[in-house]
Amino acid sequence: MLGVRLDSELEERLAAVARTQGRSKSDIAREAVRRYVERHDEAFLAEARRQSLAAAALGWTEDDEAWERLGVAWDDPEPASNRRSVAE
Repeated sequence: MLGVRLDSELEERLAAVARTQGRSKSDIAREAVRRYVERHDEAFLAEARRQSLAAAALGWTEDDEAWERLGVAWDDPEPASNRRSVAE
């Protein structure tokens, strides 16, 4: 279960949409969160595919030390913004 606090204006707008559609505010919020999560998952997978294709184009294999330079380890403490790109 999740509780969400909305400002009064947004809650009023949500209530109006719910009335118009004959649905509950919770149902609409649940759908909105589901769509957001799906988009995030799709964007993550697209980026993973892009990076894999770029690495393959450079001839890297999964054993290549170049992956370490990119900091792909889950325990890498360096922020992604400080890492070098594949193009460098």
